[in-house]
Amino acid sequence: MKKTLYKGEIPVFFAVDYKYAPMLGVTLRSMLQNASKDYFYKVYVLTTNLADDLKEKVHASTDAQNASIEFISLKEKLDAYSNMFHLRDYYSQETYFRLFIASLYPEYDKVLYLDSDLLILDDISKMYNTELGDNLLGAAVEETVLTINEFGEYVEKALGVKRENYFNAGIILINAKKFREEKIQEKFVKLLNRFPFRIAQDQDYLNVLCKDRVVPFDLGWNKTSFENPAFDDKDLKIVHYKMMWRPWKYDGITYGDIFWDYADQTPFAQTLRQMKETYSDEEKAKDKVLIGNMMKMCVNEAHDFNNYWNTIRRERIGAGILEFFGTAVTSARALAKKAASSSVKNVKALLRLA
Repeated sequence: MKKTLYKGEIPVFFAVDYKYAPMLGVTLRSMLQNASKDYFYKVYVLTTNLADDLKEKVHASTDAQNASIEFISLKEKLDAYSNMFHLRDYYSQETYFRLFIASLYPEYDKVLYLDSDLLILDDISKMYNTELGDNLLGAAVEETVLTINEFGEYVEKALGVKRENYFNAGIILINAKKFREEKIQEKFVKLLNRFPFRIAQDQDYLNVLCKDRVVPFDLGWNKTSFENPAFDDKDLKIVHYKMMWRPWKYDGITYGDIFWDYADQTPFAQTLRQMKETYSDEEKAKDKVLIGNMMKMCVNEAHDFNNYWNTIRRERIGAGILEFFGTAVTSARALAKKAASSSVKNVKALLRLA
C-alpha cells in the first residue's frame, strides 16, 4: 500500500470536559471534512475526566484518513494549580489548559487551539500557515465586546485593552516557541495569583499577557452565532456557538441549521437533539440571570478602584515619580560635588595669589 505524503503536520489542541464531548464531535467532523487533504492533523484532546464511551464516539465522529486523535489527561500535571483557577458558572478548569500547551509540548513551535463549540467551514490549514513573526499569537476580535457596551467598557477600564483589540481566545494560533522563550506560563501563574479576572477568565489573562503582540484574523474566522448586519456571510469560515447562542439549547439560532447538518453525521446526533428537547424553561431563565449578572460584574469591575488596570497605572505613576525624584537627587548631588570641587579650586587660587 502506497504511503501518503503530506506537506506537513498540523497540531490542533482542544480542551474539554464530559459536557462538551458531543459538541467536540461536531467540531471535529466539520474541521476535518473541510480541511486541506495535503496535511496530516494531529488532534490532542486535553481533559481530566472523559469516559471511554465518549472518547469512542469522538473517534467515530470523523472518518478522515489524514488525522489522529489522542486524549491526554492533565489531571495529575495540573493538580498543583487547580486550587488557583478562578471558576464561575459554565467555566471549568479545562478552560485554562491552553495556557500550558507550549510548555507541555516543547516539540512544537506553533499550535492551533480551538474551543469545542465550533463549526469549521473553511480549511483550517490556512489559519495555521499564518506567519506570526515575533507576535505571541493570532486571533480574531471578540465580537460581543464590540456589540455589547458593558463588555467593551470592562475590557478598556479593567484590563487596559482597547475593545477593538480584545480577542476571543477560543480560536487562537499560538506561537509556542515565543511562549516558552518569554515564559508566558510563568507570567500567567504570577498574574493569576495576584488578580482574579472574573469575567472571561483565561481569555482576560491572555489578552493582558499578549497585549499588542497579536496577529489579527478577520471576523469570519470566529463569527459568533448571532445576527450582525455588518458581517457578510460569504466571509464565514468558523461559527462560534457561545453564551446564549447555542443550537443544542435554543431554537432559531443563527447558523443553527448548518450545525445540525454536521451533528446528524456524528454518533452524538441523538444526544444533542435530546439536550435541546429537555432544556427546560428554568434553565433558560437561569441563562438570562447569568448574562445579567455578568453585565453587572462588568460594570462593577470597570469601576473598581483596585482592578488590574487601575492598580497597574498607579504603580507606573508611582514608579515614574520615584524615577523622577531619583534622577533629581542624583543631579543635585552631582551639582553639589561640582560646586564643592570648584570652591576648593578657587580657595587654592586665592592662596597662591596671596
